Amino acid sequence: MKHWLLNTLLFVLAIANIIGLFLMKQRVVEYEKQLNTLTQTILANMREIHTLKADWAVLTEPSRLRHLIAESSVRRINVEQVVSPEQVELSPVPVPPVKPFSEQIIVSDMPEEETNVVP
Repeated sequence: MKHWLLNTLLFVLAIANIIGLFLMKQRVVEYEKQLNTLTQTILANMREIHTLKADWAVLTEPSRLRHLIAESSVRRINVEQVVSPEQVELSPVPVPPVKPFSEQIIVSDMPEEETNVVP
């Protein structure tokens, strides 16, 4: 009787161990998929960064910038173009008319059926 109980207990423990190892393997496979996805994303981002750095190096090359400035129609700002804040003319902003307080409708003074309408 004792051997039968011991054998049954060992069998149950073995089955539990097999199930646990299977579940752990499934988690590992899932984590490996996530790791591969993240690795691919990181590599793609690194390639993109490398391309952007190369583009930035070409776009900010001093000889290229000098050539663009020489060809552009941008002129330097003259001293006469700069003015002080006092020299700037400000136009007045129109203010919309407001009804006097005596003409405004007070909701509490209205009859019951008209309380939902307020202009």
